[in-house]
Amino acid sequence: MKALITGISGRVGANLAHVMKGRGYEIRGLVMPGDPQAGKAARLGVEIVEADIADAERVRAAADGVDIVIHQAAQIPQGKDLSERMLDVNTRATLSLLEGALASSVPLKRFVFASTYQTYNPFVTTQVTFDEDSPQEPIDIYALTKLLSEEICLSYMREYGLPVTILRYSSIKAANEVLSMLNPASLNYFIELTLAKNRIPWFGAEHIGETKAIMSQVLETPDAVCAVSDPEGKPWQLLVQDVRDTVAGTMLALDSDQAVGEAFNMTGPPAISYVDAARILADATGRPTREVTLPFFRGAKASNEKARLMLGYNPQYSFDKMVETALAYERGEAIDQIPN
Repeated sequence: MKALITGISGRVGANLAHVMKGRGYEIRGLVMPGDPQAGKAARLGVEIVEADIADAERVRAAADGVDIVIHQAAQIPQGKDLSERMLDVNTRATLSLLEGALASSVPLKRFVFASTYQTYNPFVTTQVTFDEDSPQEPIDIYALTKLLSEEICLSYMREYGLPVTILRYSSIKAANEVLSMLNPASLNYFIELTLAKNRIPWFGAEHIGETKAIMSQVLETPDAVCAVSDPEGKPWQLLVQDVRDTVAGTMLALDSDQAVGEAFNMTGPPAISYVDAARILADATGRPTREVTLPFFRGAKASNEKARLMLGYNPQYSFDKMVETALAYERGEAIDQIPN
């Protein structure tokens, strides 16, 4: 069985390739020209195809002759790329892969598309839990490109019978990324995001002046662990997942005939509060804890009950276990994942 994994140099792609290779799959991996992580992909011992994910001809060719396509590559909402580039990378590339699968010399057995729970718009200041039947109302270009790709995948299934599965991930972390979480700079990213490109205010932006004043003080301790609550003392909620759970869930979806034509929230264990996560990180690293009160709440969650019931998905790595693995990696011990 041969599989194409786009984004094979990423945190999910590399770990997925490693697991699949161990199960006897032949792997072809797509990497971008000049990818700084190309060496990691090469060390996996798989076939590497170098191509810009927006190069339709090369992408279609990469899908020829494989039984499975797992589309992990994406332009995330960081950097200075234009929205048109994000559309090319996140949506048109999905179309090219599907076209390549249709024209392939081997009938496609599964097309797995990596989407995001951001298609529901989690950037809200109320406590809400999204399931797969929740309205998808993307608030930014990134989430819109992912939703468009979801619809394209489903259209190709309806029109051509391609067996597609959609997985909506949340924030995924590898071991080398965990110990630096909840710092003031990453928290401030969400604050600055509300002002980018003259957006209509959202995600607490009606309090932007007060929030920026608070954050200017918090940024004075750049190594702090931020324990964030709203003015009523309600802690913010952190929805994060270990890359090992992501890979395990993806494999379950790949192996299940019931997953064809379905979308799943492929998230981790229940969300943890910023306060509890900050305590765990501070205890593990010795970083100072900074109690931060911001004038709005953040706490959107995504239910993975459908994946549990239909696929037998059972995420194992709570935040404290993620930290344990991160500490082991920092000590130079062998761990059961490939760092990002």
